[in-house]
Amino acid sequence: MTVEITKLDSPIDVMYLIHKALRAEAARVERICEQLAVGDSLQPFQEVFQRWGKALAYHAHAEDHYMTAALVDSPPARDNEATHRALEERLADIQTYAQDEVGSSLMSAKSQRHLFGKVVALRIAQDDHFEEEEAFVLPLIRQRISEAQQLEMARRLLVDVDEPDNGWIMDSVAEDLTPAERQLLADLAARFEAIPVEARSR
Repeated sequence: MTVEITKLDSPIDVMYLIHKALRAEAARVERICEQLAVGDSLQPFQEVFQRWGKALAYHAHAEDHYMTAALVDSPPARDNEATHRALEERLADIQTYAQDEVGSSLMSAKSQRHLFGKVVALRIAQDDHFEEEEAFVLPLIRQRISEAQQLEMARRLLVDVDEPDNGWIMDSVAEDLTPAERQLLADLAARFEAIPVEARSR
């Protein structure tokens, strides 16, 4: 059972909501993968895995470019970015295995075991990363970065400005939150409109 997040003391604390949603995505993928049986199609797995992978990859990219980039001369920030590369490699490895080893054929017992092991390893790596980020990186953001800058960071973490449907991240995160947490997210997002154009990252 996950603990409900009841307040955001700083704009960057939206990371707790995002992490909660990504953990839920991972749990869904792991559950579906575990339930795959011999002879099953891989399509249900691919659908949920692609959703998790897209969200995690965007999150890592946005953090590197719009969050930790602001922490100059910070070993924890550089370690955080290196961990993102490792997570992306695990994502790619699962996708390659699903395409090359399973492909369009039906699931075998061996393929299910190997695929499940890779998914569990990625989920554990993601959890470890989130714990380290919350313990070592977020405190630095709160200490060194102004609230206005944090608000812009939060906007870039939640709004994919390069996509026509630029609110897909926000919608995805909201699906795995409680009603009270969704209100926290909506209240924060309502503040994005007040960010001056010149203060918005490119």
